[in-house]
Amino acid sequence: MVLGVICLILGAGIWLLNLYGGGFNWGRDWPFLLLVFGIYKVWDYSRSGRSKTDRKVKKVLKKLENEEIDAKEAIDELEKL
Repeated sequence: MVLGVICLILGAGIWLLNLYGGGFNWGRDWPFLLLVFGIYKVWDYSRSGRSKTDRKVKKVLKKLENEEIDAKEAIDELEKL
């Protein structure tokens, strides 16, 4: 997450400073690629955190449906997340 935010800030700052002129120029536009990488890393981090929590919640609900745990135990497990 931190790497993504650093890439976002650094890439956006350098790219905006070098934005004068027309067309794609590698020497001028390489920070844009850093910006895209930073966006990807932040997006990937936010997706991975949600999916892990979703899987844990689904496990608890499955246990509750199968009557392996009662409502109180399910609430306790969900609060730990």
